[in-house]
Amino acid sequence: MTLSYSRVTPAGPLLTLAEAKTHLRIVDTASDADISAKLAAAEEQVFAKLGAAADPAWDTTTAPRTVRHAVLILLDAYMERRGGDEGCEHLRKAREVVDRLLALYRDVSVA
Repeated sequence: MTLSYSRVTPAGPLLTLAEAKTHLRIVDTASDADISAKLAAAEEQVFAKLGAAADPAWDTTTAPRTVRHAVLILLDAYMERRGGDEGCEHLRKAREVVDRLLALYRDVSVA
């Protein structure tokens, strides 16, 4: 599935389902569809935050580790968010961390 984010259409996913499951420490296949959907949402949010700084050629082998890590942080927050105040706070903190990680790639003259 090819997703488009503002001006960038990535060559492929930044992480595989297997990489995401390893990070989440999930070994069964029961949650594969849910993980895939949340992984796509996390990648979409990272590309949206990067804007023009995102390279459309990035894929599972070429994306910077920091960008891939930002996706994993959001994925973890999406998987852990079960609603309520605690889940919202976890997601808010994850977004703050991602903002800091991705600040390296944003053009400060545009801000």
